[in-house]
This record gives sequence, structure tokens and C-alpha cells, in this order.
Amino acid sequence: MDVTSDEVFEDDAPAFINDSMGYHKVGNPSTSTPAITLHLYCPPFNQCKIWLDPSHASSPSKACMCNYSEYGVKHSCEMFEVNII
Repeated sequence: MDVTSDEVFEDDAPAFINDSMGYHKVGNPSTSTPAITLHLYCPPFNQCKIWLDPSHASSPSKACMCNYSEYGVKHSCEMFEVNII
């Protein structure tokens, strides 16, 4: 897979991607200041692949998504359920 762009975003500024794959990586260049991200996916989805170890790019894990509320209805679920494929 080839990198098609590499963006640095300003503090407190919204950003988005709009592509057919939806593949992205989020990082924090600071070693002293924590970062927080909020991801909103429209429409919502139930599961995705994640790569926990960049040195094993051929070994993704399956993450089950949890929408705390969906269409105004509150759900309860395990927030970070991950299944190794």
C-alpha cells in the first residue's frame, strides 16, 4: 500500500477524509502532550479491520464497533472488543 497524502492538522480544527477505502492512520507527534480524536462515520458500520502491529501488516484484527447511540436510541456494549483474525 502506498501513502497518497500526509497531513498535519491544526489544534481544534475539524478535518475529514472522503474516499472509497476509508483507510487512515492517526498519530500524535508530541511525546509530552496527549491527543484526543473523535471519529464520526456516516453511515455507521458494525466492524472493521485494524492493524495493531505495523510490523505485521498482513495480520489485521477485526474490531467490532459500538455506537453508544444510534438514531437516537441508546445502546450498551463492550466499547473495545477486538478479535484477532
